[in-house]
Amino acid sequence: MMPTVSARLALISCCSRPLPVVAMSLAIFLGAIPGESMSAEQPVPVEVVTAKLSEEVDREVSLTGTVTSQRRARLSARTDGLVQDLAVDAGSVVEEGEVLMKLDPRLSEIELELVRAEIEAAEVQLADARRRVEEVKELAETGGFAKSQAETLESNLRIREAELKRLRVREEEQRERIERHQLVAPFPGVIGRKFSEAGEWVDTGTPVLELVEIDRVWFDLQVPQEFLAPVRDAKGVTVTLDAYPDRPIDAAIAVTVPVKDEVSRTFLTRLNLEDPDGLAAPGMSGEAVITWRPSTGSTVKVPRDAVVRFPDGSAKVWTVVEGEGGNGLEVRPREIRLSGALGELVEVVEGLAGGERVVVRGNEGLREGQAVTLREVEPKSTEASVAP
Repeated sequence: MMPTVSARLALISCCSRPLPVVAMSLAIFLGAIPGESMSAEQPVPVEVVTAKLSEEVDREVSLTGTVTSQRRARLSARTDGLVQDLAVDAGSVVEEGEVLMKLDPRLSEIELELVRAEIEAAEVQLADARRRVEEVKELAETGGFAKSQAETLESNLRIREAELKRLRVREEEQRERIERHQLVAPFPGVIGRKFSEAGEWVDTGTPVLELVEIDRVWFDLQVPQEFLAPVRDAKGVTVTLDAYPDRPIDAAIAVTVPVKDEVSRTFLTRLNLEDPDGLAAPGMSGEAVITWRPSTGSTVKVPRDAVVRFPDGSAKVWTVVEGEGGNGLEVRPREIRLSGALGELVEVVEGLAGGERVVVRGNEGLREGQAVTLREVEPKSTEASVAP
């Protein structure tokens, strides 16, 4: 079959070009034919590990705090008076009910003597009034004594009884007033501060001593609001005092005050210390490590190197899957959400189900669908939990 006119012109034109140009045209033409001398894209070698499904691990948070006394009181006199004796000083250890201070009670004692004298007189008057009523009682019944006068004597008797009762109440009041010239310890503890000395005049309500209980203490923390719920569900608490760094103390959540500090946005949380050796003293500082276990179900652990992070806070991993049509292995990106770090591993709470092969080496320049060859490695593992 003879070539057409256009084919002959194309052949003449091709043959009229220089030889290098002809070779280049031929190479381009041959490269456009699939399966010919130009090979397909070569797979990229990567290292992978298998994402492991695991139950939730313990989390912990470390917070600084201070040892505080469960009871601290500024003691004041219950009446005005001159300090006669101050039996304690700062640092004195006292027992409940111990007398700490005495005021001069002399004026109150004199007043008590006067009241008792009035009581004696009232008792005599009452006895006389009772005798008069008894004398006229039978006469009034038989008409030998005016009934109205008999009733007057009975009224006078009741008045004398009431007067004696009033004076006895005054006596009790005066005894209590004298009792209030003594200041006693309301609970056992140590005197933290002394505000007065013997010879000073003190008014009611003026602080004289500060008493601090030392046998029962709290460890106070300011807990950020994001950790409030986990702290309430804590499964373990350990306190390490700065004064005794090598002697950790077990503790337990005593109370969380449900009112936050408006400035720091934290909540006061108090711990009970199991301190049989009495190491903790009010004012000591330390650190509490609170451990809890989240209740969000299972998580997946992958090596830290498998995670590709982005400036906006998002993260992804590259997973190796079978290519379409069985054409080897290729990579696919998978967005994930992290919850915390576990040494060389990170926890993935969303995006992986476990069992996926994720790239840990060679994941810097991958693109979706890129062919790869892989080598599986074992991930480094640490079981120590750290704060999220």
